[in-house]
This record gives sequence, structure tokens and C-alpha cells, in this order.
Amino acid sequence: MQITRAAVIIVYHGVLVDEVEIVRFVLSRIPDLRTVTAGPAPGRVTGIGGVVTADASLDEIRRPAVVAVPGGIGSHLHAEIASWLRHVSPRWLLASSTGSALLAASGRLQDATASGHWLAGHLLERYGAHPSHQPVVVDGPIITCSSGPSAFRAALVIAESYGGQELVTRIRADAATAPEEGHPAQNRSVWTRLRDAILRRDRRAEPAGAPIDQGVDEIEVLDLGLVKPRPPQS
Repeated sequence: MQITRAAVIIVYHGVLVDEVEIVRFVLSRIPDLRTVTAGPAPGRVTGIGGVVTADASLDEIRRPAVVAVPGGIGSHLHAEIASWLRHVSPRWLLASSTGSALLAASGRLQDATASGHWLAGHLLERYGAHPSHQPVVVDGPIITCSSGPSAFRAALVIAESYGGQELVTRIRADAATAPEEGHPAQNRSVWTRLRDAILRRDRRAEPAGAPIDQGVDEIEVLDLGLVKPRPPQS
């Protein structure tokens, strides 16, 4: 089986389940775009915070429209995934938190400015990227972000490119009222945190000097012809 023109979310052992689910929530609401999870092999994957299932192997994915790389433990060490990332050309490529380190390890962030988890800055530099303290950075077709809540906003950039502001508004409304009962038991707490993030109640303590995740207005845009930052919300 070969899967084409899909939004592909990469999963692997140690992946952050909340980031998988948050990105899936947004991408799965883009009309006419099939959302699948893929990894080195299909089947159940044990992640941080729960279990996810890889719908397909990376070998089955052909010409993806969107590729999302969630963060996880030791993400940059997954050489097979890095190799696959080097050979795809999606319309959008998104990496969240330490997923940016995996994307950098693939060579896709060479000499690029990128966001990521505050602990992964040295890894971005190791692989030739320039770490940014902004929660979300859009550099051409590549979007990088610092955390789960930032992943939600980064995925909305992709949604807006397909369905405009009307789709973004609808996704935000859906997320704010999404019931936990519709999701796997081990992943239900994701939705509580997601709703809190959207309502700006999620304010987890960050170590001193870490970038603060403020809001959608703090998007660093390096290609203004592709996407514009939203004005601050009153």
C-alpha cells in the first residue's frame, strides 16, 4: 500500500504523545487531507504520556502534503527517520519541541533559524541550525515551535493555508469544547491541557532564562510572502 497527499505525523518510541495528539487534532480537520501516523514500522508505539499507533511505515508514504515531527526522548538519534526526512518534499514541514532536533539531524535545518525545546538548543547548533527563542518560527515551508501549546498554533498556520481564517476559527472552537471521552483513555489528559492552553490558562513554570510561550502574536516570520503574523489579541 502506498499513501499519497497525506498529512503525516511521525511517531517513534519515546515520542511525546500530547504533541502527537495536538497536531493530529488540527491537521485532521483540514478538508480533503488525510491524516496518518507513520514510523519505522506500523503498530503500537510507546510514548511519553501514553501509547500511539503508527498507521503505516515510512516506506509506504509517497509525496506527503504535510509532515509533522513531534518531540520525544532522544529524537535526534532516530537515523532511519532522519534519512526519510531528507528525501521528502512536503508543502509544509512542522517540528515541535525536541522534534526540531530530529529535523536538524536530517539536514533540513542547515543554516536555518529554528525554534525548539529550550533544552535542545545545543542540538540545533550541532546540526547547523540557529536556535530562536520565539515559540513559533515560520521559515518558508518549515515551521518549528517550542512546545505542545505552540504546536497547536504552529499547526494552525498550516490549517490557515488550506482553509483560511474561517477554518482556524472553527478549529479553535472545536478544541475549546473537545470532550475527553472521544479519545483513548491513556491520552485523555491531553485534551484538558489543550483546552487550558487555548484559553491561556496553561502556565507551567519554566526554568530561568527559558523562552516564555506567550501567544499567537509572537510568531517569528522569516518569509513574509508566505504567512503573516497575527496582531496581538486585546
